[in-house]
Amino acid sequence: MNSAVLTIQCADARGIVYNVARFIFERGGNLIDSQQYTEELESRFFMRVHFDGGDLDEIARELPAFADEHGMEAALSRSTQRKRMAIMVSKYDHCLYDLFLRHQYGEINADIALVVSNHPDLKEVAARFNVPYHHVPVVPGARGKAEQQVLDLCAAAGVDFVVLARYMQVLSPLLVDAYRRRIINVHHGFLPAFQGARPYHQAYEHGVKLIGASSHYVTEELDRGPIIEQETIRVNHTHRVSDLVALGRDLERKVLSNAVKAHAEERIMVYRQRTIVFD
Repeated sequence: MNSAVLTIQCADARGIVYNVARFIFERGGNLIDSQQYTEELESRFFMRVHFDGGDLDEIARELPAFADEHGMEAALSRSTQRKRMAIMVSKYDHCLYDLFLRHQYGEINADIALVVSNHPDLKEVAARFNVPYHHVPVVPGARGKAEQQVLDLCAAAGVDFVVLARYMQVLSPLLVDAYRRRIINVHHGFLPAFQGARPYHQAYEHGVKLIGASSHYVTEELDRGPIIEQETIRVNHTHRVSDLVALGRDLERKVLSNAVKAHAEERIMVYRQRTIVFD
């Protein structure tokens, strides 16, 4: 399809929707779907437009001048330019399997270019889905060298964004800067509660009645990036630690896959530490 997604954000003002629609129409485009949102506290306007037809080369060429004229931040993504993602994983396999299966079923509008792991354990899983698997150990004191190797692998494979599918290593600014707002992580807890190791054990010890999982963009601050997706489930005193772990795995799979799908479909817009996630 000769279609594309245009996303814009700017200070709220009269006529934005009209001007965007006219810009696309005058270049032969036809709107398929349009969503917009105004953040009232700071009077910030966000818009996502899916359209087809028209001269996409002309639209891409003239978009910067149009955006500058109206004080907009704008981005154009063509349907023919399918994104490529890298998956980073350690030893937990549930999120990796889920992403592979959803990709196989056509639920994720992106291609899995490669899998990178600091352990060799899941190599056979990637092989079942015919995806290259790279074992990149993270040696104490040599994190930068390992991350540079990851960056080289991603560059060679044409990777657009990175998914941390329970990758149990903290990323340095080297990798974060290279894929700013393009690294999606899943946190095994409802942020910001029960951070750190053994979150379900902490939850069990505190007798919680609600557990959750969160997916967010990675920043330099650990587990403090803009949140994309969250989900919770109610529990009670009859749930054992093993029950919480099992329920948590389901939540992790769901929030991560939803975040990946939203990113691949250009449905997420970030403003400061907040995200606007269109349906």
